Amino acid sequence: MRISRRRRSETRSLLLEAGLQVFAERGLDLASLDDVAAVAGFTKGAIYRHFPSKGAFLLALFEQYAAVARAGARARLAAWFLPLTLQFAAKAMRDPLLRRRLAVVLAETPNGGTPEGRLLHALAGVLPAPQNPAA
Repeated sequence: MRISRRRRSETRSLLLEAGLQVFAERGLDLASLDDVAAVAGFTKGAIYRHFPSKGAFLLALFEQYAAVARAGARARLAAWFLPLTLQFAAKAMRDPLLRRRLAVVLAETPNGGTPEGRLLHALAGVLPAPQNPAA
């Protein structure tokens, strides 16, 4: 049972790593789960055993991205970080839920004086505030 949990966790991590790479290279709208599965060395079925939909997979990717953004300058050196930052910001312009989530991440992200940190700080200043549905 322990090995099974560890293997499941490792598979999930490999899928997310591949997803970060593939979505950074091909874009959030163009990359497919088939692409991610191939890069990770699994079938698309492996993705669906861990995530119920592409949306759930993208949400998990965003959470992984958010953890790296909050972690600081050294973590943000990953090759996928800048492309995904720009893609998530562009998508957030059209998606109020993602805009709220990204706004929280940007507010919690240390600047660190690096180009990546300055970009995140600039995005926090220009990303429109989420619309209040009650207003």
